[in-house]
Amino acid sequence: MFNVFVIALREGVEVAVILAIIFSYLKQLGQLKEGKKVWLGTGAAVLISVLIAVGIFIVFGNIEIEGFQAALEGSLKILAVIMLTWMTIWMKHQSSDLSGTLKEQIKLALGSGSVWTLALLAFISVIREGIETVLFIVSTAKETGAAATIGGAIIGLGLAAVLGLILYRGTHHLPLKAFFTSMSVLLIVIGAGLLSGGIHEFQEMHLIPEVVESVWNTHFFIDEQSTLGGLLKAVFGYRESPNLVMVAAYCLYLIATFYAYFRKPTKQGVS
Repeated sequence: MFNVFVIALREGVEVAVILAIIFSYLKQLGQLKEGKKVWLGTGAAVLISVLIAVGIFIVFGNIEIEGFQAALEGSLKILAVIMLTWMTIWMKHQSSDLSGTLKEQIKLALGSGSVWTLALLAFISVIREGIETVLFIVSTAKETGAAATIGGAIIGLGLAAVLGLILYRGTHHLPLKAFFTSMSVLLIVIGAGLLSGGIHEFQEMHLIPEVVESVWNTHFFIDEQSTLGGLLKAVFGYRESPNLVMVAAYCLYLIATFYAYFRKPTKQGVS
């Protein structure tokens, strides 16, 4: 539940920040009546995200070809890691100018006079987070369980909605930079576990070698089947006896992703 809550909260807050900027700027321009177009695009993005999630769950539940579910689950986990990593790093380096970029796009949308332009702006802004959230939640649903998955998603998105309302009203100052940094660090660690889990699915199909079957064994400290072990497995990808490829993928992912996330952008010289 915790991993789903974290992804739902973080992605939900990103959407909330974008919508708060859009509606605040529309209010500043005296164009708040155009807000229904924003909700139109937002609603369409949410609907498509939900339909994608339902479609994937239907496929999981109805196709019983040997090895198919393992291959699909492994592919979804790796795809979720790719999207999560890309969006986390992209948002880190774009966040400083996010407000200015959105305001320029709003001006262009209002200038065109088309209902679809402003709706499309909201749709594109929300669908990225929606699909990323869906992929992450679906890929972890097996370990997390249906009830915990739904509960974590509802609590995370609900809290994100409350924070978005606070941002829009401007009644409190929220430390968004610290929030996104801490959430991003946590998501990167969760992503490392998801990646090793995806690799494990393909190893069970003998498509990826193990090289060394067991690098260590922590069964006597934390049993993978215990409550604590199950929680650590669901959230951080804990394995009591991981093979060498899983350990290498986990460590290399953390090193490469943390470097990409925290590195300072290079300054381009003026010609």
